[in-house]
Amino acid sequence: MLAAEPSVELLLMLGLVILTLLSTNLLVLALLRWLAPRRPLRPWALADAELPDVLVQLPLYNEGELVERILRAAMALDWPRDRLQVQVLDDSTDGSLEVSQRAVAAARREGLHVELLHRTRRTAFKAGALAEGLARSDAPYVAIFDADFLPPRDFLRRTVAVLAAEPGMAYVQARWAHVNRDESLLTRVQARLLDSHFRVEQEARWRLGLPVPFNGTCGLWRRAAIDDAGGWEGDTLTEDLDLSLRARLRGWRSGYLLDLEVPGVLPVSVRAWRVQQFRWTKGFVQCFVKLMPRIWRGSELPIWQRLMISFQIGQPLAFVLGAGCLLLGLPFMAGTAVAGSGLGSIAVVASVLGFAAPIAFLTSAGTGGGPRRTAVEVLGALAFTSGLLLSNARGGLEALLGYRTEFVRTPKTRAKGHPARLRWRNGFLELGTGLALLGFVLLEQPFAVIYLALLISGLVGVGVMQVFDGAAPSRLLGLRRGA
Repeated sequence: MLAAEPSVELLLMLGLVILTLLSTNLLVLALLRWLAPRRPLRPWALADAELPDVLVQLPLYNEGELVERILRAAMALDWPRDRLQVQVLDDSTDGSLEVSQRAVAAARREGLHVELLHRTRRTAFKAGALAEGLARSDAPYVAIFDADFLPPRDFLRRTVAVLAAEPGMAYVQARWAHVNRDESLLTRVQARLLDSHFRVEQEARWRLGLPVPFNGTCGLWRRAAIDDAGGWEGDTLTEDLDLSLRARLRGWRSGYLLDLEVPGVLPVSVRAWRVQQFRWTKGFVQCFVKLMPRIWRGSELPIWQRLMISFQIGQPLAFVLGAGCLLLGLPFMAGTAVAGSGLGSIAVVASVLGFAAPIAFLTSAGTGGGPRRTAVEVLGALAFTSGLLLSNARGGLEALLGYRTEFVRTPKTRAKGHPARLRWRNGFLELGTGLALLGFVLLEQPFAVIYLALLISGLVGVGVMQVFDGAAPSRLLGLRRGA
């Protein structure tokens, strides 16, 4: 055995320290969700004669027949028709435009003031579509809904009342709910992860007075705040996070309504979920690169808020750091390099927090369904998220290097006429890496299997489910729906 190169050991220690800090951030948010005092919103009660004009934007891209459903939901909103404008922003390239044209024509016949905008060039992707639609309206409030969400009838009544009562508030975000939560283990895991974001992270940030990031849908914006922040920009894959943070740097505040649920559809295949998570990870890191200098160069925010926002947009870097630490740690697992006492201590702390903090964070989202169901979802979330290590690490690295990619829509349902079948090339990377890592550890350091069990099982599981093209994970893993 040889002593490790000082530079390798130093890089590994640095990576583990940062990972420890990111884990601590999750633990702090979980604790503050329960300890920080509530901040109730006090909306105004607006008479019908006082209701302002509202623009509802429905950005679409190859959504098929979902446009009919979201248009029906828009028509059902409890708001005077003469003060409601609806824009269907359809950049589709797969024939979905014809569905939108028929749906818009039908809505017009029923008296809805609705406009269909179609761009032949998807400049700036969703951000570009929203900006182009915004230029065609002077409504003071703008609601945004993705095609797979169904706003309740009173959505505008409740959100407009909040912004009317808070002149310094840029937008108010509602909480996502899940139409198909119990369809499979995969959808239950996604629901658990999203509930942790909305019930724990968003709620904690709201209670602390931190900016609550806009989630791209199910929110209401004040038009003046969008304009003041510089408008929609398409230089990141998370234009929603970008605009909400730019608005905060301009002095605008944000609101959050935990009890206002807007149900949406979760991706039903691992491949689709992987695409979504890649986009979100890369977009967050793009915002990290873009906005960190402005956050720390200015004096608009106190230092503690700048620090919390830095952790917020830097959290996905955990995938890049995790992949790097795994590679740097292989010589130590193989016994070809000997770690110093400092590295060993840091590794223990990072491992304990890296396991305990996410469990506390995920469990804080609620225990509905009982302890067994909660344990399955939490462990599933840890394993499946670990299985995205390679894909999300690539997304984060591409963002750090400035490599641009297109906005790829997340399909929420299996395409008709495409049944589940073996697709080895889709999951080969995760499956091959997981099996290779298992073989390496068993040969070199069998005890480390315990340490890497979640990562190996996650990589193998995500790989297998991609091979089967999103066949229901509940069948693949022998788990019944609702178990």
